[in-house]
Amino acid sequence: MRTIGAALTAASVMGAIAALAGVDVIRVGRPHDALPNELAVAADLLRHNLVVALWPLALVALRWPSIPGICHVADALVAGQLLLHGVTLGSALAQQPTLWRFLPHLPLEWLALALPAATWTLARRGEMVSQGRLVGVAAAVAVALALAALIETYGAPL
Repeated sequence: MRTIGAALTAASVMGAIAALAGVDVIRVGRPHDALPNELAVAADLLRHNLVVALWPLALVALRWPSIPGICHVADALVAGQLLLHGVTLGSALAQQPTLWRFLPHLPLEWLALALPAATWTLARRGEMVSQGRLVGVAAAVAVALALAALIETYGAPL
């Protein structure tokens, strides 16, 4: 897990450095609260974020870590997801430093990205990942993302 957190942090720093050098990974305008305080909005965020976060668990369930060649493609996809999320955040924060006030949910979302990525990493190292463990990780991710969606909908900006 520490390696995954370090990867997200390093990618964020890279995104910030790129933005400060004039290369914006994403163009960010002035921060504003774009989400209405409605339960349906939180539910939509949860649905979207579950798909984004959980897919590495599906690869483990499908035994991709043991398929020669395919496992390397999945390695790149899992690493790419972490890199993309990190550099996007770093770029956005470098452009609009006050954006942090709109991200109180971010630690929970990063946890939800890190848990499936860490599970993928364990499976790639040859550890047996049981169905029960996959369900437990998926449940933890769902709880983290549900809390994140509620915080993003009702708690931002700080």
